[in-house]
Amino acid sequence: MVSTTDVAKHAGVSQTTVSRVLNKPDQVRKDTYDKVMAAVNELNYSLGGVEETVPFTANANQVKIIHLVVGSLDDPIFTEATPAIINYAKQQGYEVISHFIAKENESDVFDAVLSSKAQGIVLISVLLNKEEYDKISESNTPVILLNSNYSGSHHSIGLNDTEAGYLAAHHLIEMNHQEIAWVGGTLNNPSYNNRLLGFIQAIQEQKIKVRKKRLVVTETDKNSLFKAFKNLQALKKKPTAIVAATDEIAIQLLDFYQQEGYQIPQDISIVGIGNSEIGQHSSLNLTSVGTSDSLENLGQEAVKRLFDMLLYNQDEAFNVTRDVQFYERKTTALR
Repeated sequence: MVSTTDVAKHAGVSQTTVSRVLNKPDQVRKDTYDKVMAAVNELNYSLGGVEETVPFTANANQVKIIHLVVGSLDDPIFTEATPAIINYAKQQGYEVISHFIAKENESDVFDAVLSSKAQGIVLISVLLNKEEYDKISESNTPVILLNSNYSGSHHSIGLNDTEAGYLAAHHLIEMNHQEIAWVGGTLNNPSYNNRLLGFIQAIQEQKIKVRKKRLVVTETDKNSLFKAFKNLQALKKKPTAIVAATDEIAIQLLDFYQQEGYQIPQDISIVGIGNSEIGQHSSLNLTSVGTSDSLENLGQEAVKRLFDMLLYNQDEAFNVTRDVQFYERKTTALR
């Protein structure tokens, strides 16, 4: 199993810095944070036990802990909502420990979290199966699903990801594009999965053929996305437009196309999902789908509701889905 020592060595930082990034990201410079999280992603690091990342030596019985269980490191929900969750929890006197899961270690991570007698759990971008959800329910530990997915959940907050994928594709269809590609991360992430379903729904409604070679499901590091870009470029009928599962993926694709001499949007239109601050920057003006509220506020709402359950025994079920809307900027044009 990869350890924080391995992550530290790979990132060229100290193990203390790695621990601080995982547990207190608000106290770390952005360049350091990005470097460590890149190493975490590249090494497929996951937390196998609580003790590895607890950055203090207090008696375990005196420590009040909230666990974040994260299914996808590149999901903007994680990167933008987590600092708000950690800050609010600290104000209430709780420490936050982060766990990053992959398909092969999912059961071990949940076993470690539940055996730690944590006060609460926030699941971010996790696609739960019934077995894991039943484990959590039987533990009686308060839990919030933040842009995670399980049909029987009682407490969840998220975005309407299916609608986001639908609106992105529908806009391109209205702009007379027929050769439309999808580029997104692996489908164990519920956000990617639901956004792709919405994309396909919009395409099928207009009787446009869904071509498998244009549905690109890949890892989202730069090398994998470049390979996806090259594969799309090798098609006989190259796409005239792309829906990217996140703004970050869209921005990387913009860079690849511009390096190849393409004009945006004259030669190719690109839509992102997320309505991120970086995508709104005047140098990018990325057309995108997202919520008018910030993802930081979404994280804050999730943790406040968790503490309502912890401190005031408010256990009334809620499943909140934030509406999304289309933001047309300068990376799409009529075909």
